[in-house]
Amino acid sequence: MRRWGSVLLLIILLVASAGVACASHKPLYKGSADALAPGAWEAHFVWLRSDYFTYTGEIWWEVYVDPPGGVDVLFFDLQNFEAFRDGQAARPLLDPLVAVPDGTQRLTDLTGDLPYFLVLRNGGTASERVTWTIYAEIDWRRWQGQPPGPDWNLTIAMSSPPLNRSDAWETTFSEPAVFVYHCLPHIDMTGIVEVVPSTGTSGPVNVTISHMGFHPEVIRVPVGTTVRWTNLDNLTHSVNLALIPGGFVLPPSSVLGSVLPIALVVAAVTVVIALLVLRRRERRPEGTSKTEESR
Repeated sequence: MRRWGSVLLLIILLVASAGVACASHKPLYKGSADALAPGAWEAHFVWLRSDYFTYTGEIWWEVYVDPPGGVDVLFFDLQNFEAFRDGQAARPLLDPLVAVPDGTQRLTDLTGDLPYFLVLRNGGTASERVTWTIYAEIDWRRWQGQPPGPDWNLTIAMSSPPLNRSDAWETTFSEPAVFVYHCLPHIDMTGIVEVVPSTGTSGPVNVTISHMGFHPEVIRVPVGTTVRWTNLDNLTHSVNLALIPGGFVLPPSSVLGSVLPIALVVAAVTVVIALLVLRRRERRPEGTSKTEESR
């Protein structure tokens, strides 16, 4: 009897240890360190359901601010991130962490062919250094060393030479487009360049490569802008830009999802009104005939 009790206890311990191991398993997606001036923010993207990524579990992110400061941590889908960037009302996908020196959050069941954005914002009065890490389940067997992207099979449109410390490379964007780019050999270093129609003259935009990341990682520039990447790391990096066909195109389902509930309510009200009118018309002859019979 004791032996069976020992066997049962061993099985319970093995199951419990396996559960702890699974819960503590956080495969690295990417991470870096941001230097945020007062009022500044920086965005980092996570791209789901692509040819090169397959997320099979949760997504985590962790942030740590050098004391004694704190930052706001917000997580957006594409529509709300664009609203946030334009200074409009935006809704994070979960309650934001506000003025925290460190924090951890996670989300599950995120789907879609568009990127999600982790935004770190310094709402204080002093500069802050923020170390952040994003974890996600990735099927490494499908990782081909290409940039992350949606379902399209992206190809490199332009590339820099290898950039050693203090080296720089620049290019001028002449047409509206959206590019996603990455470093080789560090394929977890990624960025986005969104080129929009020009509304006037624009100056050069500088992107630094430091702490194994691009800063800023997500930029939107008008046509005619020259973007210059400068490597401040002691490692060799590169910039490899892949053109996204059609740019950021919101799926029709997202528009339909916002209109469909209103259309259903309108249709239901119309049907009810039509039934009431029809019922009233049916009652009029019936009431008249009964009155004549009684007379």
